[in-house]
Amino acid sequence: MTTTKSALHGIRTSGDYFISTFLFGVMFGIAAVSVGLETWQALLMCATSFTASGQFAALEFWAAPLPFGTIALSVALVSSRNLLLGMAMTHHFDGHSLRRRIVWLALLNDPGVVNSFRMDAEVDRLGYVTGYGISMMISWLLSTWIGLNIANLVASFDLGAIDFAGPLVIATMMMLFARGSKSKPLPWFVSGGVALILFEVGVSNYLILLGSVMSGMVVAIWQTRKELVVTEGDSDG
Repeated sequence: MTTTKSALHGIRTSGDYFISTFLFGVMFGIAAVSVGLETWQALLMCATSFTASGQFAALEFWAAPLPFGTIALSVALVSSRNLLLGMAMTHHFDGHSLRRRIVWLALLNDPGVVNSFRMDAEVDRLGYVTGYGISMMISWLLSTWIGLNIANLVASFDLGAIDFAGPLVIATMMMLFARGSKSKPLPWFVSGGVALILFEVGVSNYLILLGSVMSGMVVAIWQTRKELVVTEGDSDG
């Protein structure tokens, strides 16, 4: 399947997450108004960063004067799970131009990557994730705009997003893996388990995110090294 057809397939199969992303976008729009963001600022943030959990984290520190270092660090930690996504997808970059890779990176999204591994082998996974990302970007921008415009109709409330965003995203990916992914689920299960344990014992939010991602990376690297050893042993035999 060509990259273009795979992208269209990603758009067609993104319905469930289009709806869930839409709900999160409305929440983000409401939260953005509550901290003083203007409409153009919130939409620009959505269009350029495209990370729901990272954007919620940034809102928690959005006060004059802006603590740019703290915001950058919090967004980096929340988004560090993309290291795992990149490790899972790296060999699917083969044969693609730099321009396509940049577009893919800009539209990188968790459910698109996870669902791509459930597709048939002939599906171009880079194209599939790109199409999935286009659908989610449309949902995110549209729903954020709606949230911005209805914010005055609802009471402001503290979303506490950084408390649950990381574990929620990882838990969602764990459930998708359990539904039949062909990719090895252990790193994601370890990552999600560590995140939930640290959350329950009251560890700092940043350490929850950092600990969960690092534990998943360690398991992923261990699995890769183990497979290489087995492959080399078979070759020698």
